[in-house]
Amino acid sequence: MIIGITIDGVIRDFINKFESVYDKYFPLEEGILPIKRQIDSFNLLEHFNFTGGTNELNKFMYVDAALEIFGHANELKLNCVEHLNQLHNVIEDLGHTPLIISKELNNSKPATFFFLSKLSAKINNIKFVKDYDKKWQHVDVLITANPIALEKKPAGKVSIKIINHYNKNIGADYTVIDIKELIEDKKTLEKILSTETIEFVDIK
Repeated sequence: MIIGITIDGVIRDFINKFESVYDKYFPLEEGILPIKRQIDSFNLLEHFNFTGGTNELNKFMYVDAALEIFGHANELKLNCVEHLNQLHNVIEDLGHTPLIISKELNNSKPATFFFLSKLSAKINNIKFVKDYDKKWQHVDVLITANPIALEKKPAGKVSIKIINHYNKNIGADYTVIDIKELIEDKKTLEKILSTETIEFVDIK
């Protein structure tokens, strides 16, 4: 089996970095007090003002500020990439193929390679796709926080959701706090990877 592991919301703190870079390039007018954003959905246009809509958002994210957003983001949690390396090895030891898979466009591709390399990610296979739902074409199991990918899961595939504030209401076959939980509970991971018929389960 091919086990896909996504980057944003799993190992990379994409949302917080996007917010800080946006505030840098689109500062509030003098005298206007900042309002704490409650980012409870993955639709960035609901939370950030791009008058040009999706085209302006994509240009900002994938062209103009890609290195800052994707390359200089922090790990989602301390030692996330080290846990990724460990999970990669565990999956291989169980006889499966780990694959880092991420939606990346234009300048976010080299920025993502930079992010992975600066944190010493030791990964054998990396795949970039243009749309979130296209990830399922390349994997049997997907470990992700992305609500769009979770909702688009085809029949016969397995989803493992990493809990985040923007995916709390999205269902998945399995739910975990982070990838460290999968490493520490190898029996559960082995059960997931050997199960053919999946029911909704929360691992807590």
